[in-house]
Amino acid sequence: MSNELPPQRRTTKTLDERFAKRPHTYRRLQEIADQMDQAIANGATADEAEAIAIEQIQKLGGEILQDWAEAKQQQALRQAHADNPRSIKHIKKK
Repeated sequence: MSNELPPQRRTTKTLDERFAKRPHTYRRLQEIADQMDQAIANGATADEAEAIAIEQIQKLGGEILQDWAEAKQQQALRQAHADNPRSIKHIKKK
């Protein structure tokens, strides 16, 4: 396993442009950056700052996966309805 970074791809989009369609993710990244700034201002050690960053990025990863799963579910529902327009939504009764 190589420890070298992969070659960087040239992208013409800024991060603001890339996250325009993902405002929740962009907002969370801003919150994480704010937390890191606050931790540093409060005198956190490098290890403490790293632990905060890792925890928050892991939470963000879970949120991103949840958003992806919900989008895939909606896409599957739209496709199923397009394939069979007479189908009805089958929802569990409460």
